[in-house]
Amino acid sequence: MQGITCYLVGGWLRDQLLASPPRHLNVDLAVERGAIAFARHLAQALGGAFVPLDDEHGCARVVVASPAAPIELDVGDFRGRTLDDDLRARDFTINAMAMPLEAWLRCPEPPAPLIDPLQGAEAIRSRRLIPCFPGTFREDPVRILRAVRFVAQLDFALDPAALPLMSDAAPLLSRVSVERLRDELLAALDTDRASGAVRSLNEVGALDVLFPELIPGRGLDQGPFHHLDVLGHQVETVVQADRFLAEFAEFSLPLREPLARYCAEELVPRHSRKALIKLSGLLHDVGKPVRRTVEPDGEIWFLGHEHTGAELTAGIVQRLRLSNREAEMVHQLVLHHLRPGFLSREPQLTRRAVYRFFKELGDHGPGCLLTWWADRMATRGSRSRLDQLDQQRGRLEELLNAYFFQAEEVVKPPRLLDGRQLMRTFQLKPGPLIGELLGAIEEAQAEGRIHTSDDALALARTLVEQQNT
Repeated sequence: MQGITCYLVGGWLRDQLLASPPRHLNVDLAVERGAIAFARHLAQALGGAFVPLDDEHGCARVVVASPAAPIELDVGDFRGRTLDDDLRARDFTINAMAMPLEAWLRCPEPPAPLIDPLQGAEAIRSRRLIPCFPGTFREDPVRILRAVRFVAQLDFALDPAALPLMSDAAPLLSRVSVERLRDELLAALDTDRASGAVRSLNEVGALDVLFPELIPGRGLDQGPFHHLDVLGHQVETVVQADRFLAEFAEFSLPLREPLARYCAEELVPRHSRKALIKLSGLLHDVGKPVRRTVEPDGEIWFLGHEHTGAELTAGIVQRLRLSNREAEMVHQLVLHHLRPGFLSREPQLTRRAVYRFFKELGDHGPGCLLTWWADRMATRGSRSRLDQLDQQRGRLEELLNAYFFQAEEVVKPPRLLDGRQLMRTFQLKPGPLIGELLGAIEEAQAEGRIHTSDDALALARTLVEQQNT
């Protein structure tokens, strides 16, 4: 549109100065006024979709299809009378830079000359995250989570002056859209420095607002088997997940690539399994305070805490408005986080045990194993016995190898018969018995007891006859 000067602002310029390719193609544009009309015109010119975001504050999105991923152009009116006012009202100095879009299109590399009133480029060079103004967190409390997310993603140092400002604004997080909180939290958990983000949220009081269910675990003693209190252990579980999920160097070489691929999978756009595993690690012992008992000899127990934890987690994932697949994964990982430990103590893993584990957990099985390993490594710290760790890691790898490399043999064998064949052969009607027969056949396959359709029919015949006697 003629007469309108459009500025490229914020994250795109930041990522250019960092020489860091953006994970998502999202570009912020600013105009003095008329952003919504400008965005509508831009969508028509580019053949993109126009999405109004905020009529009151003048903000809209243009989504343009591209071979790799959709490109999002967010267009907004200045936050103030001038571009300088707009930049000074943004969240952090590294995002408070601008450049005329026309000039950037002519010479995008390197972006220059920058309009940089708060020395954001210098903050990038010194790797510091600095709020643009003291009221930034009270103006938009989600910036507390954005701060820890940027620190984790970029490996920056947070300006010490920001911490009291974050603490002051933390109670206001309850007023923020839960979707915004969820997305910032999961983005932080997806990094290899998620534990630092969680510790910062705990330090400024934000963790209590996000997860009040964790508060009873603060300072709650677990006895000599643990070296940390309940909440400290849950945070340490995220520390351990950060450590071994970064490169999977702790595991045998053949497992590293499939594990990396598994953890990078997004159940919904921008929400990875890696982030959900760390969320599950943070929540896995949330049921312990309710289940804590102290015996006459002083021994502390938490019997059934996994069931109580799963119940509490069901409420948490609903509050976070996770998708059904995400909610199921987190719930299953909390409910079953002890199970791999029980299997690790067996002298030998049977094919039946492996089959039943993955039958119950399905594609969440590897996530459960990784959550348990983070929990295990967070339990005793330097007091862990190395011989036990080696034995338990061996069991862990047996289960992971079965999932990634022996699925058709042990985890999910190809079906030898279907329900119609069973009904036709044995004159059966549709009902629960058909599912029971198919389940028994699949388990026998996984155990290696049957191999052919004739074997399956013979087994089914025996089971049907047992039903009729």
